[in-house]
Formats: sequence, C-alpha cells, structure tokens
Amino acid sequence: MYALIDASAAPEVLSVVERVISTYGRRIRHGFVVTPHGEDKVIFFEIKKKECPIVEILSSMAAKYSLYPAYVVQENKDHLPYNAQNIWYMVDEVKFELPDMDAEKLEAWKAAYRQRLKEIYRDDSVFVKSFVYLGKSGTVHVMSFNTERSPKYRGTMLGVPEWNDTMEQIVKWAEPSVVTKLSVRYTNL
Repeated sequence: MYALIDASAAPEVLSVVERVISTYGRRIRHGFVVTPHGEDKVIFFEIKKKECPIVEILSSMAAKYSLYPAYVVQENKDHLPYNAQNIWYMVDEVKFELPDMDAEKLEAWKAAYRQRLKEIYRDDSVFVKSFVYLGKSGTVHVMSFNTERSPKYRGTMLGVPEWNDTMEQIVKWAEPSVVTKLSVRYTNL
C-alpha cells in the first residue's frame, strides 16, 4: 500500500506528516504529479504495516492540513484495513521505469512528457495523471491510474475505456525498461 499526498503545504506541515507517516511507512519519496495542465509536488509513502490505522490517520491529516490531492493505493489484497470508512475503487494502474536519469535529464523528460499528455488530451480527450519520482539509483518511476470519469457517466465506477489504449501509446512513446500493469484498490481522501 502506498499514499500519494500533495506537497505544496508549508514545510512545517509536511514535517509533521512525514514524522507521523514514518511510524507506518518504509520509504518516503518526494516527487511530482504531471497532468496536461502542469505539475505539482507530491510525497510518496510506502506503507509496510498491515491493517494499521493509516487510512484514518491520512484522512484526518488531509482534512486538517488541506493536503489535497491525497490518495491511497493498495496493491496487496490482504493489506486493506478492515474498518476503513473510505470508498475503495478497483482501477487499472500502469507503472513504468526509466533508467539512467539525473536531475537535468528528468527536467527535459518532464517537459516532453507534459507536452505528450497535452497532445493526448487535446486530440483524444483522455486525461492522464501520472505520479513520478526519481529513485536513488537514477531510475524514474512513473505511476498512472485510470481514475477519471466520462462527463456523461453518472454511475459509481471510475475509469474510462479509452485510457488503456492511451497508456499503451504513452508506454510505447516513453520506451521504459520495465512496465507493470495491475488492478489496484484506490481511494481519494
């Protein structure tokens, strides 16, 4: 399970959040979310304890400090807290890795990637939001989730059917070293 939290809050707020999360988490990474409209800072927390109250803690911290967006993604089916009050959705996830990146190459890649997302949004009307961080080994990790809804859809399911084809195009364009496709549990706090 991991959490993706907005990192535009004041440094002292982020320090409190990191300190609280570190008791449940294994890794904390600073990254960004890229959309056709731009980018924002985000913090990734990998949660290691099963059935801990992390979802409730994150929900209260997100409300208290206005940490939005705040998402929790669960890849392991036995990891979900039994008493979580949030609505959980099953969504498609595409993750890929780009090796041999440094900060300078990453900036150039981000600009090109954002431009690619703009073109897709303009031409195909598919909104892609990607969460990205640069790992310690120089590998860029990119995660995208099919969490949008068609404007005309009034149901409760998340995702649009065109997203999977769009992600195939993006993966082909990015030429990653590793690609992983999963169905994951997802909640927006």
